[in-house]
Amino acid sequence: MGRFEVRKTILFTRPCYDLPTEYLHYISGQLVGSLKFADEHAIIDLAGKGVLRSDFEKAVKKGSPGLVVLNGHGTKDAIYGAADEIVLDGQNVRILASRIVYAVACDSLEGLGQLAVNAGQAACYVGYGANFMIIVDPTRTAAPGKDKNIKPFVQVYATTVLSLAAGLTVAESIRNTKEKIKSLIKEYGVYGIRDRYGDAPLIRWALYWDLFFLSAHGDLDACF
Repeated sequence: MGRFEVRKTILFTRPCYDLPTEYLHYISGQLVGSLKFADEHAIIDLAGKGVLRSDFEKAVKKGSPGLVVLNGHGTKDAIYGAADEIVLDGQNVRILASRIVYAVACDSLEGLGQLAVNAGQAACYVGYGANFMIIVDPTRTAAPGKDKNIKPFVQVYATTVLSLAAGLTVAESIRNTKEKIKSLIKEYGVYGIRDRYGDAPLIRWALYWDLFFLSAHGDLDACF
């Protein structure tokens, strides 16, 4: 008889109610679609109005994801879902026990990230010490999929998630992402010579920002 392999589970939260969350919703949605198509992992996709605290807690408890990808607004104390409802804070951080978290939520690494590891016993919490910076084209905000400015940031985001999903350690995943960012910085330095709208310098600045602030708390040898 052939071996039956249980697929590992990844959970995404993807609220969508203002410009920043609309862009993250789109960026993460492209990746969710690719992962579902590959069919190597079970995907829990909490999107739009479904990103409420009760939905999140239920999905984690029922689906038991080993990797949790959180998109949305954040502070040092909390991450928000739909309609600015807090989905993760100090009161429910223990739900992350033994899991790897990748949080694309402003400022959450310092504070909540440390709490997730120390009190919540998360395996590791990957995120940004400040904003995850992207540069958008203000003429394309009604259709993020047509915004060419976000292309490098889609690649940065995807590199982190796909590295983790492939079973690389957190340290290896962060290293892959930083190498990708460095290559994009060089690419947009060359591109800037023929950039008629002047966006390339801003994109390079944002990439430098993300390179500097990407970090993690917890076990850097943890893997999904």
